[in-house]
Amino acid sequence: MKSMAAAIEFGTSKIVTVVGEGSGDGPAQLLGFGVVPYDGYSEGHWNASDEEVEQAILKSVREAELSSGKEIKEIYVGVPGDFIHLEQNEVTLELNNERRVTAEDVDDVMNLALDYQPKQEGVIIHRSPAWFTVDDRRTMEPAGLKGSQVRCMASFVVADPTFLEDMQARMEQQDIHINGYLSPALGEALLLVPPEERDKVAVLVDIGYLSTEVMLVQGDALISHKVLPMGGGDLAANLAMELEITMDMAEELKRKYTFGIGQDQLSVQDPDGQTVSFPRETVLAVIEPRVTELADRVREIIEAQADRISARSTFYITGGGLILMRGGRETISSVVERTFRAPTPPAVKLNSPAYSSAIGLLELVYESVSQMEVKPSESGSKIGNFFKAFFTK
Repeated sequence: MKSMAAAIEFGTSKIVTVVGEGSGDGPAQLLGFGVVPYDGYSEGHWNASDEEVEQAILKSVREAELSSGKEIKEIYVGVPGDFIHLEQNEVTLELNNERRVTAEDVDDVMNLALDYQPKQEGVIIHRSPAWFTVDDRRTMEPAGLKGSQVRCMASFVVADPTFLEDMQARMEQQDIHINGYLSPALGEALLLVPPEERDKVAVLVDIGYLSTEVMLVQGDALISHKVLPMGGGDLAANLAMELEITMDMAEELKRKYTFGIGQDQLSVQDPDGQTVSFPRETVLAVIEPRVTELADRVREIIEAQADRISARSTFYITGGGLILMRGGRETISSVVERTFRAPTPPAVKLNSPAYSSAIGLLELVYESVSQMEVKPSESGSKIGNFFKAFFTK
């Protein structure tokens, strides 16, 4: 039976509310959406006033209601990458003697791995198995294999309780009930990276407007997640400063720039409607060093995880901060010395990489949520038992 659900994602430059319909069997149908620009957040803090954030939330929700024809009284909230951290738990189940692993054994070892309390302050919003081993053989399907020992590693997405508190207060003001909190980072990883590639560890880089997330995904879990305070907005800010132009002009100039080749002059409109032109070399001297700096930092994170990445690992890039620029994906691939693929979110609407995390969040509501519970003692608040058995596979 199909059901309607709404989710809201907080990017670093826009708030996206999506309304979908699905049953967990196949992709959800996107019924409508609301996209509202705002000043975002950086290093765990909003860049706008409380009133501006509240107005952006309200506008995004109302636009999604008008677009879908559905009233939103309940919603799932995406917790941005700046407000999460990962923890892992690895456990071993001894079988006493060598024999074939049963489904009950798999349940037992997975339950042991998932029975975990975070070491750092926070609330667990996802518990996902990353891998199993039977003796020394790594697999995602241990049942039926022969051995004397089964191991499981589970990964946990832990949310900052202050963000959860902030969201509850804001949604209460809108008279909207929060059904649960989810990770858009996990959602887009599961959406964009095929299961067979997650079995051998894949890398996903999401370059947004103000930040970049570098993720390793294995099995049904994120096993590494790092946030860099750099994104596509830095390119525009540097252009605006160096060329003494407005941010709107800088954004237009950035979008017109092509890596590798291009016209001799790049032209944009100033606030008075007059055409202003800049030599390509002048724009190149601002953009390309900044992109190289970002790519170098991405490479450092990937190299630090070299023991987890194999020769068979695949690399993906998404987000609206860079790859919408012509030649952006190839430039990152060249500097990082890895071949990045740029998948398109499988949606008829919002199928740009700029919306991959919002679509992934919606899919996560229907396909990837298991039983979760937040106890008031874990958050130190009135958050309550949000995480129940909603929308399982």
